[in-house]
Amino acid sequence: MSVLSCPIQARCPGCPLGSSPYEDGLPSKGATASAALSQYRELTPEIAPPRPATPVHAYRLRAKLVCKGTALGLFERGSHRVLDVSGCRVLSERLTSAAAALRRLLPLPIYGADLRETSEGVLVTLLTEDPSARRALERAAQSLVASGDALGVALGFRRRGDARLLAGAPEVLAGPTEARHALSPGAPYAYAAHGGFVQAHAGQASYVYDEIARGLRQRLGSVAAPRVLELFAGNGTLALALAREGAQVTAVESFAPAIGLAERAAREQGLTLRAIASDAARFVTDLEPGAFDAVVVNPPRRGLDVALRQALGRAAPRALAYVSCNPHTLARDAWHLARLGLRLARAEPLDMIPWSDAVEVLSWLEPAPAPAPRVLFENEAWLAVEKSPHETARALTARVRRLPGGESAQPLDAWGDEVSGVFWLSKSASALGASGEREVTLACRGNQRKQGTIARRSSPLGTRYRKVRELGRHSLVDAFVVDADEAALLRDFDAIRHPVLGSRAHGDSETNDYFHHRHGLDRAFLHVTKSVIRDSAGARLEAHSELSPDLQRVLASVESDEAPVQRR
Repeated sequence: MSVLSCPIQARCPGCPLGSSPYEDGLPSKGATASAALSQYRELTPEIAPPRPATPVHAYRLRAKLVCKGTALGLFERGSHRVLDVSGCRVLSERLTSAAAALRRLLPLPIYGADLRETSEGVLVTLLTEDPSARRALERAAQSLVASGDALGVALGFRRRGDARLLAGAPEVLAGPTEARHALSPGAPYAYAAHGGFVQAHAGQASYVYDEIARGLRQRLGSVAAPRVLELFAGNGTLALALAREGAQVTAVESFAPAIGLAERAAREQGLTLRAIASDAARFVTDLEPGAFDAVVVNPPRRGLDVALRQALGRAAPRALAYVSCNPHTLARDAWHLARLGLRLARAEPLDMIPWSDAVEVLSWLEPAPAPAPRVLFENEAWLAVEKSPHETARALTARVRRLPGGESAQPLDAWGDEVSGVFWLSKSASALGASGEREVTLACRGNQRKQGTIARRSSPLGTRYRKVRELGRHSLVDAFVVDADEAALLRDFDAIRHPVLGSRAHGDSETNDYFHHRHGLDRAFLHVTKSVIRDSAGARLEAHSELSPDLQRVLASVESDEAPVQRR
């Protein structure tokens, strides 16, 4: 059994699973991925056992460290005090040497350092908020390069108050601007740059890339030179490997300098690669269906944006490989993609960061018919089904019409694409004309009062609401309306200065961005939990829907942030 044997493990946040043997913590990573996917009943993939990492010591190729005084390390668990990690058991030997050399130069006017290992040496980025510190840091950079502890050193500047560790492109102070890096012997090299993304574990990253190549051969075996699109391609490490396998690869990356390095590496190694600097959704939106045999995506933690998921559905690839560092946004995205004709077939959890609670997942999606909507209520004249987010009333009605007895269904409700929950349809046009009340669970910005009524010209009853509970600095609310008008409901809460979280048209953009990046909220937080209508004969019909799993995940994420921490 492998043990960490780290004297500061109990205080360090980097290795929360380090108190037990490595093998004991691995099942929890598989359970995390399985639990995230099982929240969505439409997702029924084959889930492979979690793949262990080798090695589990001295493996990390990148470290983002904070600095205060002469301490270089991480914030101590539950604290804002910097814990020096000079004896870290998981940093590679090269990173350990570079960190030790930097530590000998402290104190410096920096708040942190970004270290990444390449095949040629370590690239160090010093991080400061002090514009006048450049000269002193240039001397430190020259010292690090002269000693051989760093191949190159750059300076990253951040304005005070910016939450990002590294903001903007760094300025090189000493040594080369980039360096070659190959994940394994014989693999094509890519160019690594200061502050650029790199997988923490070379062995696991190599496995993922080999599995993608193998999976494409398995799924596209009859295609001699498959047309493969990689999105979020970064500096092209995977794209170059696929190009060497004989694929016709188009690599798309929004950060132009990174994709420029991919193009350079391909040219130097005689590989054919089409490299494009573009937003992923914008590029895919313009594609004809079937333009690519396969698509590979490796998005940031927030997952795929709604527009990109919709574009991928229209692109209709024969295979989609999805590499995710966040099982929850993977599950959310796969749930949406299933309705767009791409079914999650297989998921393999991997331990990319041993001793941490993080888990990577390599998934495969393949073409399949959209699942049938879940029926919540049905009689001879009416249907209530569960509407999914990012689905128009027209698209949902088309799915309902494939149900037995729903061939002539007509929508009664007019909810927009951001709403989920109960949705009423009549089985014939002659049954339309029912009225009723909808109960909508929503989250709004700010601390809402306990209850009230919002006056509305279009309805004499207005919009009644009752606060369920606080949600951090915001509020979870039940609203009661007599119509199914999403836009009117959003306007109502915007008018009282408590806009619905996630609303594009009537929300607060800064709060929306925070909830998107931090909690995975990619639409208005609106769910019809209960809907009562009265038909033309006066009969009372009622349907209920549990809060949508994507919104349940947002609540769980917010509650996790609310957990008390010790301050020192």
